[in-house]
Amino acid sequence: MRNRSDLSAAHVAAEREARLEPELDAQTARLAALGFMVAGVCHEVSNPLTAIHSMVQLLQSGTLPPETVERGLANIATNVQRVLAITRKLNDFSRVSGAARCPVLLDELVVEAVQSVRQNALFRDIDIEHVRGPGLAVMGVREQLAQVYVNVLLNAAQAMEGRGRVTIECRRVDSATGEVSIRDTGPGIAPGHLARLFEPFFTTKPPGQGTGLGLAVSNGIVLEHGGAMQAENHAGAGACFR
Repeated sequence: MRNRSDLSAAHVAAEREARLEPELDAQTARLAALGFMVAGVCHEVSNPLTAIHSMVQLLQSGTLPPETVERGLANIATNVQRVLAITRKLNDFSRVSGAARCPVLLDELVVEAVQSVRQNALFRDIDIEHVRGPGLAVMGVREQLAQVYVNVLLNAAQAMEGRGRVTIECRRVDSATGEVSIRDTGPGIAPGHLARLFEPFFTTKPPGQGTGLGLAVSNGIVLEHGGAMQAENHAGAGACFR
């Protein structure tokens, strides 16, 4: 028969395990996402680097017409920008866990995100409705959470080709959980793409128009904050990210 001190120690151990479990789940999910990213980086970075290497060899081969040199340098600059875009996204992902957190109102984050995207000409003919959930707050890194909403809004605007409506709703699910849904009036998500949306480097955009890291980084940020990110097609047409 176990004595009282043994039962007390077991109780403390059980409480500690219960507290750690959500953190471990989030960390495991983040490491899995990071693993996918690293595998993707090896492929994505090798393409522009190969192009740069080939162009440098061509430029070093001897005297070339000025127009050929100009085109070669432009090609190198374009591919360098591709690599820099990938590294910037990876830096965003790697900074998630180390930043200090504080209480932030979800409605304030949405307002900041909307103000940010309004500077983009792509939103000139897009109506944005914000359904507020007053007082709904979470512990988090303000800039990172706002960036999640910016990334989803940019995706919505691109899907609607700069014309349509976005509805953002903040609501309380229960005493410990809040939800932000972002719904657009675009063509929706192809069934074959739904399962891959948050994969690093997966993109439906033409080459050179996206790194395929925006949603992957956003998903990593949400997981790190103990949440979940989902996407679905809305019954009334368009896509909805929660």
